[in-house]
Amino acid sequence: MSPVTVHFADDSHPPVTVPDRCELASHLDIHNSPVLFGCRTGVCGICAAVVEGAHPPADEAEREVLDIEWPREPGARLLCQLRPTSDLTIRKVLG
Repeated sequence: MSPVTVHFADDSHPPVTVPDRCELASHLDIHNSPVLFGCRTGVCGICAAVVEGAHPPADEAEREVLDIEWPREPGARLLCQLRPTSDLTIRKVLG
């Protein structure tokens, strides 16, 4: 397993390198990223972002939140639930 690089689409923050399959929320906090996190359980949706790059699919509970809150953002994920397995680019979903 090699490290994963997370890029921010708006270039407001330098890319962050994190361990493969890590708890992304904790690592993005450590690097003072522009992504905000609230509940960290996948319920509040504050950390919703469109994710580009290969990553595991959302589970049923996450998909339900995304379908209700962001039905027009098919690439959206809750970053607190994402365990990256390859390099990604994220773009914040604007509510």
